[in-house]
Amino acid sequence: MNAATEHPTAPGEPAKLAHTIATLAGVIGHERYPAADRAALKRWTPGQPVPLAFYRLWLRHVDEDLPNEVQTEAWMTLAWGLAISGEGSHDPKRPLGQALAESGFSEGRLERLLSAPDDVRIELFMSAVRFLAAKGERFDWTQAARFLLTVDAAKRESIHRRIALGYYRNFERRG
Repeated sequence: MNAATEHPTAPGEPAKLAHTIATLAGVIGHERYPAADRAALKRWTPGQPVPLAFYRLWLRHVDEDLPNEVQTEAWMTLAWGLAISGEGSHDPKRPLGQALAESGFSEGRLERLLSAPDDVRIELFMSAVRFLAAKGERFDWTQAARFLLTVDAAKRESIHRRIALGYYRNFERRG
């Protein structure tokens, strides 16, 4: 693992990554999580400074150092998504592709998401999350974390294949 490009909880350590995601989902979705912090996470957009609410969330609830600078935007995107999606949005038994298919996410949008270059990957992911959140869809945020955190091309392609597999196993043509 290259420390400059991957966080210790990146896809190389699946159990640790799953634990981190479950922790973040549980904290952000909890009724006692400060509304002001949740709102700060929701207001964030790529290119803006990371809100203090993210650092406070990470340092109080995740039992590890802050993500490295290269991975901070991806982790902030995950925190944003969990805040946007609301309580109970993390379902480790429901693949991201399945949620996209069952919610009516188009094949064209899926293709753009999975083939997105790095400079638009987060924006397209955020668009997909908004779509899923509007429909009240739950899914495995650990798979989303792997999608955002993986930088190795071969590993990234494997993640894309799993998302596509979940999508097409549950896809019904509409119209």
